[in-house]
Amino acid sequence: MPQGTRSPIFEAAALSFAAAALFVAETVFVKLLAGMVPVTTIVLVRAAAQILWVLPALARGGFAVLRTSHPLLHLMRGLFSLACWVLYYWSFQHLDLATATVLSFTSVLFVTALAGPVLGEVVRWRRWSATLVGFAGVVVIARPGSCGLDPAVAVALVSALFGAGIVLTTKQLSRTERTDTIMVHIGLVTFAGALPLALPALTLPEPWQAGWLALMAVAGPAGMQLWISAFRLADASVLAPLSYVRLVFAGIAGLMLFGERPDGWTVAGSALIVGSALYITRREAALARQRAAIPDRR
Repeated sequence: MPQGTRSPIFEAAALSFAAAALFVAETVFVKLLAGMVPVTTIVLVRAAAQILWVLPALARGGFAVLRTSHPLLHLMRGLFSLACWVLYYWSFQHLDLATATVLSFTSVLFVTALAGPVLGEVVRWRRWSATLVGFAGVVVIARPGSCGLDPAVAVALVSALFGAGIVLTTKQLSRTERTDTIMVHIGLVTFAGALPLALPALTLPEPWQAGWLALMAVAGPAGMQLWISAFRLADASVLAPLSYVRLVFAGIAGLMLFGERPDGWTVAGSALIVGSALYITRREAALARQRAAIPDRR
């Protein structure tokens, strides 16, 4: 490698780690606001931040950025984001950071389960087996023999289900829509949906609460921007393992800030979920490379 040049892989890895740190920081601020600022207010601020983040794209492209041939799909994508954010933030306020983080990874499992009926993809036994192993990890985290499923765990799983809806609708939109167009519509739909939800309990936050809200609102979109930039530099199969460093960051933050210590059940279940999600991601990347290598005979 010539002196003074950076490998795209190392740059992508650095961006991935930075994105993971920002995603964890976002949830830390959400957890710090628990019991003081309603989740609906947090989601409204996050949606407003989404709009502010895409203002430069609107300034560059004008109303052309808003043009789309799939308005209903954009509406569905935005509603999935709204529901996911509400449940996601609520789960992080009621679960340990590490537990809520690992449960968010189950969205990969839901994507696999829904890829066939929604996208018409063929899901073979290897990915189905990995998916079942991952859901077995959820059962382990939920404590075998305990009295029913913890409501917070159930909420985290439903959030992951909506997260799978985000992935599937984004896949469909990305075939014809620009990234800026998708991002702008996400902001508009989530803000329009969050406003009536937040208004009944909307109050002026304390200055320190406003500061945490602002940091949360910056961390989320910034993390997403870095994550997208990383994928422009390296394949998904390379970056997928790095995304799970979020679990490490969440565990450290949970221990240092909230005194959280994951027990043996959580560690065992996390290993099953992360292992299965990692296998599915790498398997899908390998299949994508195989399909790309097949010449088009039409």
